[in-house]
Amino acid sequence: MAIYPVVLAGGSGSRLWPISRSNHPKQFLDLLQQGQTLLQQSIERARLCSNQAPLIIANEQHRFLLKQQLAPLGLSDECVLLEPEAKNTAASVLIACLHALQKDPEARVFILPSDHFLPDSQLFARVIKSGFEKLTSSEIILLAIEPGYPSTQFGYLNLAAGEGLLTELVAFVEKPDLNTAQKFLASDHYFWNAGVVLAHARHLVSAFEKYQPVLYNHICHAYQSRKKFYDFTLLGAEMRDAASISFDYAVLEKSENLKALKYSGDWDDLGNWKSLLLRRKQLGLPSAFTKGDKISLVKGVDDLVVVNDDDLLLVAHQDSIHDLNAITELLVDAKRMDLLAGLDVCRPWGSFKVLAQGDNFLVKQLSVQPGAQISLQSHSHRSEHWVVIAGEAVVELDEVKSELTQGQAITIKCNEKHRLTNSTSKLLQIIEVQTGSYLDESDIVRYDDIYDRHLEK
Repeated sequence: MAIYPVVLAGGSGSRLWPISRSNHPKQFLDLLQQGQTLLQQSIERARLCSNQAPLIIANEQHRFLLKQQLAPLGLSDECVLLEPEAKNTAASVLIACLHALQKDPEARVFILPSDHFLPDSQLFARVIKSGFEKLTSSEIILLAIEPGYPSTQFGYLNLAAGEGLLTELVAFVEKPDLNTAQKFLASDHYFWNAGVVLAHARHLVSAFEKYQPVLYNHICHAYQSRKKFYDFTLLGAEMRDAASISFDYAVLEKSENLKALKYSGDWDDLGNWKSLLLRRKQLGLPSAFTKGDKISLVKGVDDLVVVNDDDLLLVAHQDSIHDLNAITELLVDAKRMDLLAGLDVCRPWGSFKVLAQGDNFLVKQLSVQPGAQISLQSHSHRSEHWVVIAGEAVVELDEVKSELTQGQAITIKCNEKHRLTNSTSKLLQIIEVQTGSYLDESDIVRYDDIYDRHLEK
């Protein structure tokens, strides 16, 4: 019976705002300067536990970001199932189980989040494999982390007494207060809930059908109506009707015959500020997050977090950084959703970010990956002026091609068909200045596109 790893990568990362934005959430970031993003590390970790390619459940919004991060790992877009709308972990787990059963009616699944720090991947793989050796078809095994400090940020698992790695799971415990967490640390029976699950896919599907029949029906219909979307697979619109509920609450806390697999290695969930700052301090990394060439200077202060990004500056005390809801709510009320989303926007050809904007003008920096090109397109309400600041560009303008190098520029008028290509092995960077009465991404007509996006008929 094959083991199918499932990486849950659909989170918005809102608890780590503003370093994590909806356009570029935490799983797509290298928060600890490890050389890989959290998602990439999670995928590599999953590969050590099985010879089956991991299945990644993610949000449709991040499809191009995913494409860029899967490529260095040698993974194709076929490994990804896209959700049209984020619906928490219950829906994602059920989708993964249905997909695994399509491949193998006896499939076993290994479900893990995409925002964990696990420096000893080999130990992790050995523990997971030992858990699958003991797993029966009617059991669900949860990974239980031996706590290293009294955390109020993590849920806990109450385990029965036992000397081996595998023991009975007595109860789930919600995030405790500090006094309770200190008592848990002194006990041998309370472990952190890592959100990692081992089970037979068929058993989990049956549990969903039993405990969450409405959710089960919505997700089954959404899976049956899935379709190809670019190079990915997109779940059907029925998923929008499904309840947004966690896997723990929907199924695990209602299930019987639960086991816990103890893990004593180093581990952290980097989904909140407190754990991220603690881990960065242990690694000798600063509590300042500065974008690009920006400089942050502070003096005579202690225990501050500084986030100096292109579009905002946040300075907060470490004791209050974990609760930024009041600030984000103010931004929503002020209709500043751009500050929640972030300036960087991924596209299949690369990315762009907004540098400046005002009445009738918009300035962007385009980064076009080697071998990539934008679609052959035109705009009805704007003209564009492109200046090459790095690399070499091939510009097609009304069927005439020209090559531009650093410092050279070209102007594209309204309704002129144009395309930009990077045919070199180096990154191409362009400053784009848009002028016109309507400056929006919807003002585009595509005539040809290598990424199979919507074309004008």
